[in-house]
Amino acid sequence: MNFRKQTIFLLGLAVVVWGLHSCKSKKNIVAAAPVEEKVDVDLFTDILNNQFTFKTFSSKLNLNLSSGTKSLSSKASLKIVKDKAIQLSVQPLFGVEMLRVYADRDSLVLLDRMNKRYVKESIEDVKKIYPVGFDYKTLQSLLTNQVFVSGQTDVIYSDYEKFSTGQLSDMHYLLKSVDKESGIEYSFTIDGNDRIALTHLMEPEDHYSMSWRYDDFVMATHKAFPCKMNVALASTKRKVSVGLEFSGISLDEDFALQVSVPGSYTRTTISDIVKILTNN
Repeated sequence: MNFRKQTIFLLGLAVVVWGLHSCKSKKNIVAAAPVEEKVDVDLFTDILNNQFTFKTFSSKLNLNLSSGTKSLSSKASLKIVKDKAIQLSVQPLFGVEMLRVYADRDSLVLLDRMNKRYVKESIEDVKKIYPVGFDYKTLQSLLTNQVFVSGQTDVIYSDYEKFSTGQLSDMHYLLKSVDKESGIEYSFTIDGNDRIALTHLMEPEDHYSMSWRYDDFVMATHKAFPCKMNVALASTKRKVSVGLEFSGISLDEDFALQVSVPGSYTRTTISDIVKILTNN
């Protein structure tokens, strides 16, 4: 078998293996149901009771990033230790890590492996640069299809009072609130199974927005998880779309997350890393 045939065979095998392990098999998808009439407190209680629960979370990812006429696709892996740390490893070719993103309650770290550079910023400083709801709890909630309350680390049943509630259609409710400090408006579109179908954040003064859509819910242990997510980021100057497809999800394994910066790496800024990604 020549090199070309070997390559085609291996790529085909990889596609088959990925398909067998993908969590979005059509027969496993839990379809959305029509909404039932509920008072606000009952709706919010059902949403919290039906949320995906975990201590640790790990998954393989297919990432698709597009901005204007440019696009980038890559394999990746995601790990989360609940309420402590998140790690995303981007591996575009043969499992070789190109970029690592690490976040905890206090800091954000990016390691650019190809150019031996790194970014390390406090979460508070990142919020000043990218104001659309960026903090650890929001990021964790977005990645795991959970409701959050701006400025709070935990959500409790009585927090329903912080949202206005309305019915969008026979398939969706809408929960809306505003962060008092920043003025950021945020909302959750809820389906008839009490799951978040869409999270939307808007900073009205400078017109920054983020829409995080969830699809292809399957049962992971005893709760449903969306194996397909699409993130749309927009400002007056740029629009970016990020697609995430999850496979091989594992829950409640025993691991910890931490990050160390090699001594040979040069410190840089987030904007420089973004330029590298968009240019390539």
